[in-house]
Amino acid sequence: MTCRLQLDIELARLEQMLPHWRSSLRDEAQFWPQFKALLEPIVEGLNPEDRRYAEERIARMLTLNHCDPGRRHLPDE
Repeated sequence: MTCRLQLDIELARLEQMLPHWRSSLRDEAQFWPQFKALLEPIVEGLNPEDRRYAEERIARMLTLNHCDPGRRHLPDE
Protein backbone atom coordinates (compact mmCIF):
# COMPACT_ATOMS: atom_id res chain seq x y z
CA MET A 1 0.00 0.00 0.00
CA THR A 2 1.66 3.18 -1.11
CA CYS A 3 -0.70 6.08 -0.57
CA ARG A 4 -2.80 7.40 2.28
CA LEU A 5 -5.94 7.57 0.14
CA GLN A 6 -5.75 3.85 -0.64
CA LEU A 7 -5.11 3.13 3.03
CA ASP A 8 -8.19 5.18 3.97
CA ILE A 9 -10.31 3.31 1.42
CA GLU A 10 -9.23 -0.10 2.69
CA LEU A 11 -9.70 0.83 6.35
CA ALA A 12 -13.13 2.32 5.63
CA ARG A 13 -14.14 -0.87 3.84
CA LEU A 14 -13.07 -2.93 6.83
CA GLU A 15 -14.90 -0.59 9.21
CA GLN A 16 -18.12 -0.85 7.20
CA MET A 17 -17.99 -4.64 7.49
CA LEU A 18 -17.57 -4.72 11.27
CA PRO A 19 -21.15 -4.26 12.55
CA HIS A 20 -22.67 -6.99 10.38
CA TRP A 21 -19.67 -9.26 10.74
CA ARG A 22 -19.63 -9.06 14.55
CA SER A 23 -23.38 -9.63 14.78
CA SER A 24 -23.13 -12.78 12.68
CA LEU A 25 -20.26 -14.43 14.60
CA ARG A 26 -21.15 -17.69 16.30
CA ASP A 27 -18.23 -17.36 18.68
CA GLU A 28 -16.47 -14.09 19.59
CA ALA A 29 -13.15 -15.96 19.61
CA GLN A 30 -13.40 -16.17 15.81
CA PHE A 31 -13.26 -12.41 15.49
CA TRP A 32 -9.60 -11.63 16.26
CA PRO A 33 -7.95 -14.21 13.97
CA GLN A 34 -10.27 -13.21 11.12
CA PHE A 35 -9.78 -9.50 11.78
CA LYS A 36 -6.00 -9.84 11.76
CA ALA A 37 -6.12 -11.89 8.55
CA LEU A 38 -8.12 -9.13 6.83
CA LEU A 39 -5.97 -6.38 8.28
CA GLU A 40 -2.57 -7.84 7.40
CA PRO A 41 -2.65 -7.15 3.65
CA ILE A 42 -3.87 -3.61 4.32
CA VAL A 43 -1.01 -2.68 6.64
CA GLU A 44 1.89 -4.70 5.31
CA GLY A 45 4.75 -2.53 4.14
CA LEU A 46 3.41 0.72 5.59
CA ASN A 47 5.97 3.36 6.51
CA PRO A 48 6.09 4.27 10.23
CA GLU A 49 3.93 7.40 9.82
CA ASP A 50 1.18 5.54 7.93
CA ARG A 51 1.41 2.67 10.39
CA ARG A 52 0.74 5.03 13.33
CA TYR A 53 -2.14 6.55 11.37
CA ALA A 54 -3.58 3.09 10.68
CA GLU A 55 -3.24 2.10 14.35
CA GLU A 56 -5.25 5.17 15.38
CA ARG A 57 -7.96 4.50 12.79
CA ILE A 58 -8.16 0.84 13.79
CA ALA A 59 -8.42 1.65 17.50
CA ARG A 60 -11.22 4.13 16.75
CA MET A 61 -13.15 1.69 14.55
CA LEU A 62 -12.85 -1.04 17.15
CA THR A 63 -14.03 1.26 19.94
CA LEU A 64 -17.04 2.33 17.89
CA ASN A 65 -17.88 -1.33 17.30
CA HIS A 66 -17.46 -2.34 20.95
CA CYS A 67 -14.26 -4.29 20.45
CA ASP A 68 -11.24 -4.11 22.74
CA PRO A 69 -9.08 -1.30 21.33
CA GLY A 70 -6.44 -1.84 24.04
CA ARG A 71 -5.10 -4.92 22.33
CA ARG A 72 -2.27 -4.78 19.82
CA HIS A 73 -4.05 -5.22 16.49
CA LEU A 74 -1.48 -4.70 13.80
CA PRO A 75 0.69 -7.65 12.81
CA ASP A 76 4.33 -7.34 13.82
CA GLU A 77 6.52 -5.60 11.29
